[in-house]
Amino acid sequence: MKYPIRRVLVTGAASGIGRAVAAAFVAEGAQVLGWDLSTDDAAQGVAMHAVDIRDRASVQAAAASLERLDVLVNCAGIARRGHAAQLSEADWRAVIDTNLSGTFFCCQAAFAALAASGDGLIINLASFVAQRSGPGRASYAASKAGVLALTEVLALDFAEHGIRALAVSPGYTRTAMVERALAAGRLDEQRLLAKIPLGRLARPEEIAGAIVALAGPAFKYANGSDFVLDGGTMANGVE
Repeated sequence: MKYPIRRVLVTGAASGIGRAVAAAFVAEGAQVLGWDLSTDDAAQGVAMHAVDIRDRASVQAAAASLERLDVLVNCAGIARRGHAAQLSEADWRAVIDTNLSGTFFCCQAAFAALAASGDGLIINLASFVAQRSGPGRASYAASKAGVLALTEVLALDFAEHGIRALAVSPGYTRTAMVERALAAGRLDEQRLLAKIPLGRLARPEEIAGAIVALAGPAFKYANGSDFVLDGGTMANGVE
């Protein structure tokens, strides 16, 4: 499936799933713009710009040069674990500001460019944790549940302008962020694998492949939906 000169913007494009998504769209022949705090580790062929999505003014300034945008993929996100009774205000705000507010700011700022496409698409990265959470995830679970709700509202508000909105909810994925948590003992790999019927963590490229497919012609009627890619973890009935 080769894209006829489609213009794609990916946030969080310097690492993890975002980097894999940007690379996957480049491989499909798309023109890919990446936003991230750091531009040091961009995939080949991605035009990177340093943008702090937590700052609405910064996002709007970066989006001002967008004349036409076919696909916006919001991958930028962070996590802070901690018992809800002890979670600091700084950690709470950092996660909400990045994962939820940042996603909203990008969708809002890209609205005109997506509408100019006539067939614009927003794909927001949520998480299976939004629906099946666990201890120590107050800020992350709340932010991703907010992303799901936001996606539904965008699907309604933007439809008359020719813009659809979808969410993708990955399960445990072997990103640098997860690797750091495993190395620090904040996550236990054997316990994680016991929860996943497929018996392994997802690869970023697998999530990216699904996102590219969702942006293709086979899913033109999808709007407001959440696509869960968790290896069966939610079906297994465990957090």
